[in-house]
Amino acid sequence: MSDMAISAGAGIAIYANPHHGQAARVREELCAWLRERGFQPLLESQSAPSGPGPAPALAVVLGGDGTMLHVAPRLAAADVPVLAVHLGTLGFLTETARDDLYSSLETVIAGGGVRERRALVRAQLERGGERLASFDALNEVVVCKAGLARPVQLELTIDEEPVGVYRADGVLVATSTGSTAYSFSAGGPVVHPGLDALLITPICPHGLSQRPLVVRDGSQVVLQVRAAAEAPMLTIDGQHGERLQIGDRIRCTRSPLALTLVAARGPGYFQSLRAKLHWGA
Repeated sequence: MSDMAISAGAGIAIYANPHHGQAARVREELCAWLRERGFQPLLESQSAPSGPGPAPALAVVLGGDGTMLHVAPRLAAADVPVLAVHLGTLGFLTETARDDLYSSLETVIAGGGVRERRALVRAQLERGGERLASFDALNEVVVCKAGLARPVQLELTIDEEPVGVYRADGVLVATSTGSTAYSFSAGGPVVHPGLDALLITPICPHGLSQRPLVVRDGSQVVLQVRAAAEAPMLTIDGQHGERLQIGDRIRCTRSPLALTLVAARGPGYFQSLRAKLHWGA
């Protein structure tokens, strides 16, 4: 990482999963460790990047991928680098192990380590020709059926060219980072996070020819709700949900935001896949 070292006195934000007992304990230990070295620990309520005052020099996220997804848009908007510490069960996004927390922090604070920029996808909800809301997701945007076990019909358009109508449990639009998340479970391909692409993955499609697509991330991907037994849902990284109406359009593009992940060392992407997906076991 070529950035300069973090100076003593700088604020370092700490985001911890409040429902994870180990995270609360590690957060308290981390606060004490930072104070001893002259840094200002900022807990989540104190460190909202959109609040007054300078943004933190670094953010430490304690938990699993869900914790990371919860704070990713805010930290990307403030361009705050993130050291993500794995306390969960799988941890594709939270790469640093709990036992490596303090050695990794020492390396990153000294200006060493590696950094990766991860693209986000932006979803804009349009209804009746008006834009109602805009959301950013690190992993994926999902349009899916609600409670009843009946499919929805979603019309897909890419760069204003009609592609087809999916009759499925839903369709998701994922980033390359998100290729190992919901898209992977739905049968989508694994895509290296350094590749500039958007993935379009149908969820349980009622048609054998409806397969996942990979397009350039400069594309405009539009999903329009054509039919549904009950109001379908738009979900953003599993963190936020919106009820949809027939005729609603979800316009997905690459977000202008990107998240910077930092670590003391990179284990190698495929080494990580082998370990977490048990390839070759």
